[in-house]
Amino acid sequence: MITPRRTRLLRVPDLTDFRRTICALCSGTSLGAADARAVVVPTRAAAAQLGRTMVDLNGTKAPDGPLLLTRDQLYDELHARLASPPRRLTPLERDTIAQAAAHAVARVGAPLPFQIRPGLVAEMVRFYDQLRRQSQRVERFEELIFEALGGPDREDRGVERLLAQTRFLAGAFRAYERRILECGACDEHLLRERLIDEAARSPLRHVIVTVPDWIADPAGLFLADFDLLTRLPGLEALDIVCPESVLRSGFHERVHSWLPGIEEDTTGTSRRLPFGPRLVCPTPGPASADLWFTYRDREEELIAIARRLKSEGHTPADLGRTAVVFKRPLPYLYLAPDTFGAAGIAYEVSDALPLAAEPTVAAVDVILDAVETRFSRNALIALLRSPHLRFADEGVPVTPEAIGALDRTLSNLRYLGDIARLESLASSWLEEGTCEAAEPALRAALAAARGLVGFLEPAPAAGHIERLAAFIEGHFRPLDNASPFAAREHRARVTIMQLLRDLSAAHLAHHNPTWTIDDLVAAVRRWVGEETFLVETGSRGVRLVDDQAARYGEYDDITIVGLVESEWPEQPRRNVFYPSGLLKALGWPSEKDRRAAADARFVDLHTSAAQTVVLSTFTLDDDAPATRSLQLDDVARAGLSTVTFEAGHELPAFPDEALLHEPPQLECVGQEARPWAEMRACRSSADHPEFHGRVGSQASRSWSVSALETYLACPFKFFAQHALRLEEEPEDEEVMDPRRRGRLVHEVFEEFFRSWQAAGNGQISAANLEAARRMLVEVVDRSLARLPESEAGLERTRLLGSSAAAGLGEAVFRMEAERPVPVVERLLEHPLRGRFVMSTVSGPRVVELRGKADRLDLLADGTFRLIDYKLGWPPDKSRALQLPIYGLCAEQRLAEDRSRRWTLGEAVYIAFGGPRRVVPLFTSTASRDEVLGSAQQRLVDTLDAIERGEFPPSPDDVYRCDTCSFASVCRKDYVGDV
Repeated sequence: MITPRRTRLLRVPDLTDFRRTICALCSGTSLGAADARAVVVPTRAAAAQLGRTMVDLNGTKAPDGPLLLTRDQLYDELHARLASPPRRLTPLERDTIAQAAAHAVARVGAPLPFQIRPGLVAEMVRFYDQLRRQSQRVERFEELIFEALGGPDREDRGVERLLAQTRFLAGAFRAYERRILECGACDEHLLRERLIDEAARSPLRHVIVTVPDWIADPAGLFLADFDLLTRLPGLEALDIVCPESVLRSGFHERVHSWLPGIEEDTTGTSRRLPFGPRLVCPTPGPASADLWFTYRDREEELIAIARRLKSEGHTPADLGRTAVVFKRPLPYLYLAPDTFGAAGIAYEVSDALPLAAEPTVAAVDVILDAVETRFSRNALIALLRSPHLRFADEGVPVTPEAIGALDRTLSNLRYLGDIARLESLASSWLEEGTCEAAEPALRAALAAARGLVGFLEPAPAAGHIERLAAFIEGHFRPLDNASPFAAREHRARVTIMQLLRDLSAAHLAHHNPTWTIDDLVAAVRRWVGEETFLVETGSRGVRLVDDQAARYGEYDDITIVGLVESEWPEQPRRNVFYPSGLLKALGWPSEKDRRAAADARFVDLHTSAAQTVVLSTFTLDDDAPATRSLQLDDVARAGLSTVTFEAGHELPAFPDEALLHEPPQLECVGQEARPWAEMRACRSSADHPEFHGRVGSQASRSWSVSALETYLACPFKFFAQHALRLEEEPEDEEVMDPRRRGRLVHEVFEEFFRSWQAAGNGQISAANLEAARRMLVEVVDRSLARLPESEAGLERTRLLGSSAAAGLGEAVFRMEAERPVPVVERLLEHPLRGRFVMSTVSGPRVVELRGKADRLDLLADGTFRLIDYKLGWPPDKSRALQLPIYGLCAEQRLAEDRSRRWTLGEAVYIAFGGPRRVVPLFTSTASRDEVLGSAQQRLVDTLDAIERGEFPPSPDDVYRCDTCSFASVCRKDYVGDV
């Protein structure tokens, strides 16, 4: 029975009259003070837009206007008005109570076909709320499902599973309700009963509902909400304002069935075309006459809007009556600073974003990552480098230089994680003073790891969360109050800490299971992900609003963006427990009703603006193909007149365009960047040699042959490494990277051949091959003792082989055993340094070089064999330098050191990658002379290019750029063009 003195359904023709009707209802004073009237809106952003509309239409300013409340805020307001309000459970408390109830029922019932995880419990609470909001009791829910399934007597395994699930859910819901009653608090559903039974101290006299039901709008009210409003003590008037199109979609029939006897009234006068807004369309093409614009992605959508606004010359007042409307705020709100902000267009946002999007939350992530990865190098360094946290050594903050030194040292020590290994490394390292620059960071990292290592042991949930909160709070970096972001970061920190404290208190009071680190990480990230954070901009400008808030704002021009199938219409949330057929028996709507209401709201939005409407879609979303929304087919239903957008001569809209303009327009640059821009404007043009890596003549100096090979691979990489002296970022791998593996292979064979020679052995032959194999096994085992067990096993197989394939050692032994000339002496890791004579087309040339030959075998016939170990494929002979130049240098140096002439007889690569293990540099005397002559000319040409200062980014293979460590500092836009 309807108890308010007046209950009306006000039908309005469109959103313009929708807003005017709401404002007119709020302007009356017959029902008491302003705080006795409430307007129910879908979101906080909608409340902000309606507040501005009231100022524009009524001149009403807060706090003189009515209360603008979302559904949840309405319950908060009604709860606060009770004479003795009961304590309300927070969502955290409700979730922990539901977890306790679910586990209790699972322990005494039949085995479940699924595991009870926190995410599943959250879905259970959501499902329970949905049932109760539709005025369904738990007993009735169970009866309806049993009836729909045909009862427990059906012999069907699928039915049996659904029946078992239903018994469990019903049992968990009853246990949940009992626990709430026992704790003396209330949730939303108990509060509804209390609000109906008990009069408020100062009741609401007038409620204006501006949202339909949850079927017609995801943010709408439920049957239980309408029932509450019709039975609320003290409420004198209930007005439901709704556009005609939404009523016709099915809401009209439902509201009359829920509120029998409700009065109806038609208000407002529909605007008649052509006085309504005009639809701005792209210029028709030969194959398309779309009424909407299509862009590459969301960023291009906003860029196009910014260009249009700049070209039309809108004033700040005009911008305040311009709206960009989206279905989802992300990623548009992230893109706005780089589009509207970069174009100098003021914009304003009033929306609740995920708390997880706040930069401060990264502090929580790096802490959890450090524990999850068992304090891996990357995670520890990220923790120390966090701009939101502060780590100190003896009270002195750790510097970035110390953290960088620690990063490099841990990488060199092959530290991959585990606090015990970190403690061991640190103990020996600090005693020996291995790297003084990194010691402060090491001590800080150790202190942080010791403070977090307790999370690796299972413990009660509340204790884990409380310790995490204490660690975060104790390491927050002091805020810079002069920063424009200080207030926002402070709010984010307070929100994070309050969330963790509330979560700990909820588990301590209602359900405190033993958690592992995985449980802690999942719970914290889940609740942080569900928390929202209100973001507001201070400047007045283009309004960025979602489609629900847009219904409440007065705009001259709106642009609806992101019209893709996955968002327009909004996809319903899937129920994880029952298929749609069973849900229909519980009162869930059909897809037809939901879609009809969504289409009606979409069409209504077209008529909301006073002057123009623009529609846009895109084809790529995060590089994945996107399909336009089928709702675009309904555009014609709005009956708008169209006008073609004529793109005129557009001035630069963004700083990059202004700077590339001829001449550059430096007024777009701020004062701090102006000197930089002026300097850049005076730089050499792209046609000048300096632009292409020519830095001027360089002094002659000694170079390593391996460095010169780097120049041949890419001159700019050589420049970055050897002139700029930039360091490559170290990377952690579960197995050794190629550089470390190559170092290990060289060390193994160097130690083997030293031991082999020291034992009086000479040439490896068939007679002593087994002895060589046994000695290699001993050397390999000693070399691998310092590696982790799993890594050592892999490298042992690589070096010694297995039943499936021969190892690297076997390739080395067989190569020597197949050569008939005995080895007199082996020179291992033989240094070649000094001045050497190179023959070139212009005559002899003396150059200063340094290098180290992997292995040089002096043979009994007066020749020597040069061997170069290659972990991967052998280099291209036409570009190789090391092996031929080492051969020439060795000939010259051996003649000086050993009082006889030694000739390079053989030079081979022993390659551990590729189809061939032994790859000769040359195969005959003629080819030897040709290869050596070509290498000498190539070496001299390389030295000349370096001395001329030529370092263009011109790799011998453009695919090198994909893995190059210096890509971030390389001007590689013309790679392949020179």
